[in-house]
Amino acid sequence: MKHSISILAAFVLTAGIIFSGCDSPSNKMQNAETSVIEANRDLEMAKSEVEAELGIYRAENADRIKDYNRKIGEIRTKINSEADIEVKNRLENKLADYESIHRELKREIDNYKISGRESWDNFKDSFSSRMNDLGDSLDDFFTTSGITATPRN
Repeated sequence: MKHSISILAAFVLTAGIIFSGCDSPSNKMQNAETSVIEANRDLEMAKSEVEAELGIYRAENADRIKDYNRKIGEIRTKINSEADIEVKNRLENKLADYESIHRELKREIDNYKISGRESWDNFKDSFSSRMNDLGDSLDDFFTTSGITATPRN
């Protein structure tokens, strides 16, 4: 008797597990549709977050770009007062390289299109690093050039 009750209990338990795991096709379809709707909503929210971050990042870097424009103007003024033509030409070439980098960075931030969180994070890291390098180069323009400026009398 104990043995038949155990077999019956095992059979009922197994049947319960099997039937509880079976969803009707309409339930499966509804669950799939719900999952797709939730995924689309999450994607839109993530895209909105990145767009907001991009707007803030552009504003922050617009100030840095203006500051770099000012520094480039100051450097150009000092170069124009250089008496030695050879030194002046080397300084102008060096400044032209930095101006080219500056224009490229400005173009990149202005034209950046959002294509996902990972892509945005990679762009932001790379861009920030290059902006910092440019700023350091402009700050140290005359000290690291190995060229001593001699003003005209």
